[in-house]
Amino acid sequence: MSPEQINEQRYNEKSDIWSLGCIIYEMAALRPPFKAQNHLSLAMKIKAGKYDRIPSQYSEDLWQTIQWMLSLNQENRASVEDLILLPRVQQILPVNSKLRSSTESEKAKQLKQRE
Repeated sequence: MSPEQINEQRYNEKSDIWSLGCIIYEMAALRPPFKAQNHLSLAMKIKAGKYDRIPSQYSEDLWQTIQWMLSLNQENRASVEDLILLPRVQQILPVNSKLRSSTESEKAKQLKQRE
């Protein structure tokens, strides 16, 4: 359950990214990132956003990607496009060059708006 769902806020595909981050975390750590005895305790742990690092046998890149996927603020959370553009994903997933170029130009626009 993503933080925005707990807070009864609108949610979008970034809630799915949160869920995927939880799954990847659990696959690496062999335990969920947030564990509690009841729903209220679980919600509080999720809202706090604190979880242990995955085992050191996994790369720093994977750890950083999981952290990005589990960002409490959905605006800071990775999007599907962000994940597709990760270098490691690019190596194993044939990505449509049109998607890549449109995503890159969208990122450039976002950076200009922030300046």
